[in-house]
Amino acid sequence: DKEELLNRCKLNDLIENYGEMFEYLKELSHIKIDLQPDELDLITRCTKCYIGHKRGQYRKILTLIDKDKIVDNQKNSALLEILRKKLSEEILLLCNSTIELSQNFLNNNVFPKKTQLFFTKIIADHYRYIYEINGKEDIKLKAKEYYEKGLQTIKTCKYNSTETAYLTFYLNYSVFLHDTMRNTEESIKVSKACLYEALKDTEDIVDNSQKDIVLLCQMLKDNISLWKTETNEDNDNDNNNSTNNGKNNIENNSLNNINIKESTENNINEIKTNSDK
Repeated sequence: DKEELLNRCKLNDLIENYGEMFEYLKELSHIKIDLQPDELDLITRCTKCYIGHKRGQYRKILTLIDKDKIVDNQKNSALLEILRKKLSEEILLLCNSTIELSQNFLNNNVFPKKTQLFFTKIIADHYRYIYEINGKEDIKLKAKEYYEKGLQTIKTCKYNSTETAYLTFYLNYSVFLHDTMRNTEESIKVSKACLYEALKDTEDIVDNSQKDIVLLCQMLKDNISLWKTETNEDNDNDNNNSTNNGKNNIENNSLNNINIKESTENNINEIKTNSDK
């Protein structure tokens, strides 16, 4: 029964028992269902929190391995390599399970375009996570394929540029361009375009989504700043002053003019489950 499965998902979400929650989602993915926004949020939290912690551990292990190589600590390096291998296997299993889960939802339902984008993004993201582990070219191409499917879905669907689904897709797509495709110039271009369009439409933001929009826009801004520093683009070319200055003015004024209550740490953590940066 889908109502019972949803209820069990919600209860496990309350206690952050994402492993058990994921099992109920797998059952739910085989049932015809009209998913509501709060139910999509459940899937987001489960899939991101379930694997996010392990991805964080994996990055820490890689950092420690590099440090031990510098000081030639062979004993620690060997232990860390065992942990890295074990954790990479766990991440690959979780990623493949999440991709299968999303594909089951898509195959067993006729969703509206926005819900299709939701699952397409999850699939693309998790192929990207797999590529972080194994570096295989065919996996990178799969991630690219699904991000491009997402772009096509956006083109055929009327999206408000301040919708969180739109912003999170472009945020993660820009990370893919930068981290996976190594195309910093394009990642900056995509991020700027998304941010510019969103900040032009700040008057359309619904009150209860303001804090989410501001946080996502700030993440885009932070990535742009970081990536521009990498490519020595901090100082804009004076020849591009008219267009860029207009964009910069909108960017600076719009974020400052959105009046929201100060976000709590929980608000920030919840939004960060929707994106990578």
